[in-house]
Formats: sequence, structure tokens, C-alpha cells
Amino acid sequence: MKSSTARWFIMVAAGTWAVAGLAGLAAIESNAAAPTTNQATEEKDACIKNLKVIYAAVQAYQADHKDLPNWLSDLVPQYLPDANVLMCPVCRRTGEAEGPPLADPKIACSYLFEFCPVPLGGEAPNAPTQTRREWKRRQMGLVGSVVPVVRCRHHQPVLNLAFDGAVYESPGMWELAFTNRVSAERLSPTGIFADEPSSAAKAQSSSRFPARDPKAKPGMVDLTKFYNAALTESWHGNTGNDLADLPSGLQTLAGIEFDVRGIVQLGGLSPSASKYPIEIKGIKVNRKCQRLHFLHAAAYGTVPDEGKPLGAYVVHYGTNQMRLEIPITYGRDVRDWHVMANEPTAPPELTVAWTGANAVSKRSGGSIRLFLTTWVNPAPGVAIESIDAITGLASPAPFLIAITAE
Repeated sequence: MKSSTARWFIMVAAGTWAVAGLAGLAAIESNAAAPTTNQATEEKDACIKNLKVIYAAVQAYQADHKDLPNWLSDLVPQYLPDANVLMCPVCRRTGEAEGPPLADPKIACSYLFEFCPVPLGGEAPNAPTQTRREWKRRQMGLVGSVVPVVRCRHHQPVLNLAFDGAVYESPGMWELAFTNRVSAERLSPTGIFADEPSSAAKAQSSSRFPARDPKAKPGMVDLTKFYNAALTESWHGNTGNDLADLPSGLQTLAGIEFDVRGIVQLGGLSPSASKYPIEIKGIKVNRKCQRLHFLHAAAYGTVPDEGKPLGAYVVHYGTNQMRLEIPITYGRDVRDWHVMANEPTAPPELTVAWTGANAVSKRSGGSIRLFLTTWVNPAPGVAIESIDAITGLASPAPFLIAITAE
């Protein structure tokens, strides 16, 4: 999404934030002349310092909340005590700032926060309700951590703060700096969401998944609304590479009862996984339990991926807002769903819950499998409200078949 830069400031925040935002703006109008070469260099260096401070604040916020903020103003004051850091020196001189709809709604801010929750609208005709945040996350599936989290468009070239913390310069469209990896069109909202089904197609696709058995126990978590691939579907693109051999419905695997009816595939760095989401939020549990059992595996894994973090399940408790993270580690919790040659001896905690075969595995004389991970709940007396499934954007992409709360 592109937005023109407006020559005005939005000041809708109240109290100390508004005061802090105004603190360094007194001389804007009187200092709006074109900068000298030395002044431009000094402004750029000062802006880079701001970006690095902002990055540290974003990292601290993410560590506490297991998610990015919606706006940079969410960092103030706990993670960013000095709101003046959100003002580029160029803006102090010229009065330029981001305009609607990408302007921060709470505080004057020079910087474009790329992961804000603004809907894409007409920028993505197939997915107008998808947000800028989801667009950026899917871009990361194609080009990795070079995707900017924050940009300052008040310099030429533009300054970009990458997801990995690096600061680099680019044209107005940063995507043009990486056309050796993937085309700018492929990274655009239209390109990213080109395969997004319409509402009618989504409604029709729900028929791909068997209805939930009325006999399913309450502890068998209902994943119906989150399925994005069918067991009988070659969801990675190569014909015959499916889970049709896996019995569906209410099944007991590795001694645990599961509701098995579909696949929740998360995204990864593999191009084939880039169309899948990097997080699934709000899987309802709404019950107390001693343990959570996950039936899952990974795709696009390799033997060298042993020990690599793939993502996590984030458990949200209902009454006290406590959240706990259950990491997903390759080689400890899951491996690739296709058995591979030269895999190291499995550690005791890596439990195979089911094995089978499909056309692809048969051609190579191999087999396919799913794994069981059991997490012991440290707060069994408190109801778990929901679970989020989040990928770490590694090369292996985790997928989930079922969850049972015991």
C-alpha cells in the first residue's frame, strides 16, 4: 500500500503523550528551508539513531506480549519513555509527517509502522479485509527479515528498519531493492493475495472438511474454522502428497483421543508455504485441563534443521490474562512428515503418533508420520481461554491436525 506524505501533524493523543510529541516541534515552520549537505547527513544519522531506539522498544514489547504492537504509540511510555524519538529531524524542520490512513492515531509520528492493522481495501481486490500486517508477514515468507518494520520516507533514499534490526536505504518502494530474489509485483498486495479465495469460494471450501462428530468430547478442540487444507488434498502442490491415509473423525492415536478432520498449515520461508498464515489466533478451549496434546508435524524440513525453533503455541488463560508459550522445536517436538534418510536417533520426547504412506512416499520407499507433543499445564485450576499457533518463519513450516485438552 502506498500513501502520500502530508505536510501536517495529527495530534489526537491526550495528556503527556501529546505534550511529549509537541516538545520538539516548536521551530518547524521557521526551519523548513532545503537542508545543506551537512545538515542532511546529520538529520539522517539522527534518524538512524531514532530507528535503533524504536527497534529496541519493539523487541521489548514483543518479548512481553508475544506479538508486535499495533502502532508505535503503543510503545509509549513503557517501552519508549521519550516520545520525541518518534519524530524524524527532517519533520522537525519541515513539518512533514505520515498522513491518513497510515498515520499513528494516538500520537504525532514521523515513521511509518509497516505492521499496523489498517485494512488493505482496494490494494488487495481478492482480500480487502486483510491488513497491512498480514501483507508484511506474508512478504517475510518470500524474502525473510529484510521486510521493513518501520520506514522513514522523509529522506531520499528512504530509510528502512528491517525486521532483523538492520537499517538500509532503498527507493520509495523498498521491494525494488530485492528484485534479484522476487519481483516487486509478487510482493505487492495484489501479488501476495492473488490466490486468496473469494468469500463465496471460502464458503464452498468448507465442504472439503467433514462435519464434527456430535460425539466429540468437549476437550477435543474444534479446529473447523481454522482448517486451510483437507486431508485428501496435496496441499504442498505435488500430486499424491496428501494425508488421505490418515483415518478421519474421532480417532485414538498414541493413546490420546483426537478429532481428526483437516490441516492447519502455518507459513514458512519455503515459497510453497508463503501463502499460509504465520499465525492462527483465538483457537477456543474454554476449559480447565491437566494437559494439552498436540497432533502435528512439519513440512519442508531437512536433517540439518534439528534443534531449530519453528514457532510456538501461546496459551491464554481466562481469569488473570496470563499467557504461556509452548515452543515447537524441530527434532524435539516434530520432524518433517516424510521420514528422511540419515535422521539422527530420535530423543525420548519426540513421539510418533501415527505412520502411513501416500503416493509420493511409496515411490521413494518411505513413509509419512505425525507426532504427539504433550504439555503439562502448570495452572490446571485456571481455565484456558484460547490458544494461538505462531510460526517462527523458519524453513520448516509446522502444521497442526488436532488438539485435545485432558
